[in-house]
Amino acid sequence: MSGNLTTENIVAAYGSARVLSGVSIDAKAGAITSILGANGAGKTSLIRAILGLLPTSEGGITLDGEILSGLSPHARVARGLGCVPEGRKVFPKMTVEENLRVGAYLSTDKDQVEERLQKVYRTFPRLNERKQQFAGTMSGGEQAMVSIGRALMSEPRILLIDEPSLGLSPALVRESFALIRDINKTGVSILLVEQNVRQTLAIADYGYVISQGTVVAQGTSEELQNDAEMNKAYFGIK
Repeated sequence: MSGNLTTENIVAAYGSARVLSGVSIDAKAGAITSILGANGAGKTSLIRAILGLLPTSEGGITLDGEILSGLSPHARVARGLGCVPEGRKVFPKMTVEENLRVGAYLSTDKDQVEERLQKVYRTFPRLNERKQQFAGTMSGGEQAMVSIGRALMSEPRILLIDEPSLGLSPALVRESFALIRDINKTGVSILLVEQNVRQTLAIADYGYVISQGTVVAQGTSEELQNDAEMNKAYFGIK
């Protein structure tokens, strides 16, 4: 079920402003791979490029050896990419269950959709309890569950999660990261984009640090945690 995602020297720009300059990463199957960097470093641009929302002018993107470059975003989702967007972005005037079903829009098999829905409810019992509640009335932590559950409805091989700690209290951040770790244990690969260095490296297997659209450091979580110069230079951690 888990997928191995690679980008090789990808280049992308918004108009004349280059935002990715030869970025290469390897998110191993079954692992949690982190993308770290300050605001404006190019993290979200990398996610958008992988999803096909930001065209790349050079380089390649593959999932389990299959070339994704040139495919539409929905075709990439069909191949096994899933995404939890920055800020969660639930549909506020739709119920929890309606939000979840949107995630399975590519499937025409009603039994398959129902099976996936029940699997999400087993993962997030709270969503089952509140499936008829409007998503916009839920807490930030509950909306995070809805957003993750919606992404899981496409049965992704790798889940791209963009800034899950954004706007959450410290307690909910810990809960959110615990959920990510639990989902990974079910066999889904995770590509986790975050600014929260300590929380991210606590659950990640491997990480990349991006600055100004290029990879400036990489290593196991332990190696990155112990790299004092890197932490001071890019995150202000002494």
